[in-house]
Amino acid sequence: MSTHEKPTTSLTSRQRVPFEKDVLKFLLKHEARIVNPVVRDFVRRYAKWLYDCADQNVTVIPGGDIKLVRWTSNEGGSYGYNPANIDYCLQKLNHLFFTVMGNAYIRQTQQTAPEDLPLLNTQLSLELLSGLSHSLGFFVLVTYFETDASGQDKSWVNRACDLFGEFRDLETWRPARDIETSSSVLRVLASAQLPDDPYYNTVFPQDIRAPEPRSYTLGQIPNTPFFSNHKDSYNNLTSQGQNYHQGYQQGYTQGHRAGYDQCVNETNRGFSKAAFIIECERKRLVNFLRSLRQTLDVLNDDPLMVEDEVQVATPDGKPSNGYRASSQDGEQEA
Repeated sequence: MSTHEKPTTSLTSRQRVPFEKDVLKFLLKHEARIVNPVVRDFVRRYAKWLYDCADQNVTVIPGGDIKLVRWTSNEGGSYGYNPANIDYCLQKLNHLFFTVMGNAYIRQTQQTAPEDLPLLNTQLSLELLSGLSHSLGFFVLVTYFETDASGQDKSWVNRACDLFGEFRDLETWRPARDIETSSSVLRVLASAQLPDDPYYNTVFPQDIRAPEPRSYTLGQIPNTPFFSNHKDSYNNLTSQGQNYHQGYQQGYTQGHRAGYDQCVNETNRGFSKAAFIIECERKRLVNFLRSLRQTLDVLNDDPLMVEDEVQVATPDGKPSNGYRASSQDGEQEA
């Protein structure tokens, strides 16, 4: 290569691989012939759904806005997405899959020296995760990661998105308790139920707002409503009137504080519903990341995942470990 040539960003110098660059579409097309249950599960649960989302049509609103395509989760969350954005995310996911599978295929068939293969960037970006969150149902949680998440929670998502890194607490992680009062989370949960909102939930009233710092103030106690027997003929309080006045003052003071505490507790119970929504989103996020990590791990070991009568032999003459590539699918240059 001359000094004026730019270094290539492809897997190798125009190596050929027996699968398409739109790997997920290739897998989806041959879903019935995928023999590995991990890969088949990812294709059925996520690839198909994402392509279905990308194929939807939107209603264009005057001024260039659109009416988002929506779906509703079991807990009542309404997620809105733009199919064009989902298509863009699919391109990024396809590039990730193609890179992993292409490197694995070339390494397996020894078309080039292993040291000539570029290092894989298998860090799923938070931007891509955010783009997928509308269609996969973890928009509130990713909003938290992008804004005021705790350092521990940001560290967790960074490690979770390192798709080939060791990760022991994928299942056991729970976000910090203060996520329930996160201003960014509460703003999302308080979204008006409009067609262009990426998320709203009817569990929460539309006028809910992030709680303000609370400090109790008694305020002015109303005048005691005396009865006729509480005053004498000179309009002075009788002993009965004095006792009544004292009891009224104490009763109002104690009752006012008790009412304030009750209001705070009921509001907190309302906000605790945020924890239920976040837990539902956590499960969906963890399920997606687990499936993605496992699928890429399988394909990195053996990229030939489609069953057919043809197998590609490894350099020692043995067939690949159970996954066969169709001879009719052609080859793509990596």
